Amino acid sequence: MIKNKKLNIEITGNGFPIVFIHSFLWDKTMWEPQIKELSSKYKCVNIDLYGHGKSDFLEKSNEYSLDQLTDDILDSLVDLNLKEYFYIGLSVGGMLAPYFYEKQKNKIKKMVIMDSYSGIENETLKLKYFNMLDIILKEKKVSEYIIKEVVPMFFSYKTLDKQLDIVDNFKKSLREIKEENIETIVTLGKAIFGRKNKLKDLKNIDIPVLFMVGEDDIPRPICESIEMNKIVKNSIYKKIPNSGHISNLENPDFVTKEIELFLIK
Repeated sequence: MIKNKKLNIEITGNGFPIVFIHSFLWDKTMWEPQIKELSSKYKCVNIDLYGHGKSDFLEKSNEYSLDQLTDDILDSLVDLNLKEYFYIGLSVGGMLAPYFYEKQKNKIKKMVIMDSYSGIENETLKLKYFNMLDIILKEKKVSEYIIKEVVPMFFSYKTLDKQLDIVDNFKKSLREIKEENIETIVTLGKAIFGRKNKLKDLKNIDIPVLFMVGEDDIPRPICESIEMNKIVKNSIYKKIPNSGHISNLENPDFVTKEIELFLIK
């Protein structure tokens, strides 16, 4: 783990452990609807990534990878002595799943991968995202221009029309990102959008996997989850209605129910 840097971890409930990893630009609180229900049966281990929520920010770094991030998260979990656990990740949390499996295949019993993709980023989109990250770094904040560009990517058009509280809270959180966290946000963003292709490694996963994706997800369209579902031999796929990229908040009841059913099988 990076020297003198800590990842914030919140533990709720007792029972078989579930490790939760949130989306980029969000934090562990995005899992509140699921943890509210699941913590009655499970030990929910909810983690803030670097520069997000209550976790530390990184010192200036030119290079950082999802592989390194996985190692740092696993180092932070050592003291919990998790002999076995379930893994649930959305967006970057899902991108970390194959790395987690490679390093913890004897511990992870099931995985839920949501609104994510293990392949490389489309080159045109990668350049677009890197450009936005460079603007954020230069301005040392998430400006209204970036907010206007980014927010519609995260939600279904139905959410943008009818669930304004979720949308407004996200905008508020972007405006409130501390200047000290900006470099870390950019570093993680470039690690995410410049990630390696891990599709071929999915074929090595031999535990049950649930792929879920919002039907209106823009950055991670349905076809990507279907592609991964075909590679992982012991997996199932579910489309989440009335939701986009942050499907667990846009349709929390559906998502929580599907997770519960999958975990008890």
